[in-house]
Amino acid sequence: MKYNTLHCYNASFKLIDPQLFDLRKKTGLDLSFQSSARWSDDTKTAFVTSLVTGMAPSKIVLCNVEKCLENVIEGSDDWKYFKYWQDQGYEWISIDGNNRTITINEFLEGKISIAHGDYTLPNGTTVHVDKTCDNYNTFKKIFRKYVDEYVQVAYVAYTNATRYDMTQLFLNINDGVSLNSQEKLNAILVPFSGWVRDRVKEHYPVLKKVFPTEKQFVRRSIDDFIVSMAIYSTFGTQKTIQLGEKKKAYEDDSAVSRGTNRAEKRIEEVLRLVKKYADDGFKNSSTLFNLYMLTTHIQDNNMKILNEGDFFKWFMATENRLIANDKPIMTTSGGESRTYSSCNDTMSAPELTARKDTLLREFNKVDCLGKLVTARDKERFYTQAQKYELWSKQGGVCPKTGKEIPEHEINNHKKWQADHILPHDLGGETTIENGQLVCAEYNNKKGNRWSDQAVTFA
Repeated sequence: MKYNTLHCYNASFKLIDPQLFDLRKKTGLDLSFQSSARWSDDTKTAFVTSLVTGMAPSKIVLCNVEKCLENVIEGSDDWKYFKYWQDQGYEWISIDGNNRTITINEFLEGKISIAHGDYTLPNGTTVHVDKTCDNYNTFKKIFRKYVDEYVQVAYVAYTNATRYDMTQLFLNINDGVSLNSQEKLNAILVPFSGWVRDRVKEHYPVLKKVFPTEKQFVRRSIDDFIVSMAIYSTFGTQKTIQLGEKKKAYEDDSAVSRGTNRAEKRIEEVLRLVKKYADDGFKNSSTLFNLYMLTTHIQDNNMKILNEGDFFKWFMATENRLIANDKPIMTTSGGESRTYSSCNDTMSAPELTARKDTLLREFNKVDCLGKLVTARDKERFYTQAQKYELWSKQGGVCPKTGKEIPEHEINNHKKWQADHILPHDLGGETTIENGQLVCAEYNNKKGNRWSDQAVTFA
């Protein structure tokens, strides 16, 4: 294997040097290498104490954006990556140092104390520190002067790293840290990483019902679940959703990464139901995934839920009954019998298939077409051509909010939606005369109410 020799330089700043603050301001925090600060108060105290006594050997690790940009092929994915950060006004990208940077900031704000005891300064003077003078704001004058003039923060900056190099640097730096598999995947610099993080950020308030602890959030359990949903959206039950498939999802231009738009819509739909109807009894990630498989089936088969509240109650009652049933629903290739509950404990393809098939049998038993769901009218939705015609007819302005609709955003469903003036469910046709391109926020609030726009009937 050929290895690239990474060039770097070492430097340091005084703790209160303006350049250090400039360094922080001009350093981009790529979330591939950052997580929520997980240091305890004791760990923070230990770090600032080692910093003050000149015994903090580990350096903040950065990449120099301009230099790295010069050393990669223009137009390549690596070039695009560094160019993005340069265009944002950043001179460095942080690879390691999030907790230390946060702790230094808190220390200078007087929020972190150093260890109590006697400190000998370079001039031989001994300063005693106790609870009355143990943080930066309460330090004795002579001790604060020492901190301001002598204490330094060291860093190392790499100048010819690629995206792969940066990932390897992060993993090597944290070699002694117990990173889980998702934290390692998160450090891979591909667009899919950002998509996963964005979904976590967007849906965390809802997913917190299933992943309630801070540790689950910090250690990226939610990210891992989003990845699993994306893989299922692409392959269904054909693939075992374990580490091997998750690694493939993080490859450049993977099948999963190409299908994120579809996955995003499916995830939004199931989490909308959870947000609206789930109570404290909705706690298991397997239950959420089973609901996700079922709602995906409904969407894929062009069906519409008639009454979401009734559907959710039916699902939860069915799920609880199936979990309590000790009758096997499958036999593994090794001859082991598995119940619905035990199938919920794994994401292997055979067990996922058994879970889905069992749910669908229950779903079909209740004569769903007519009770829980109905076939969706293929003529319900406006085409892109019709949306453009509506936009032109309206002069590029939302008739309900007065907001200007940029031409390039016409088909951005999150911002603008084609709305039936007389609701489709009440007999309204999907025609230009009965349509309007409106602000998505307005349309979602409107629901099936008639538009207050005047409607003339022939």
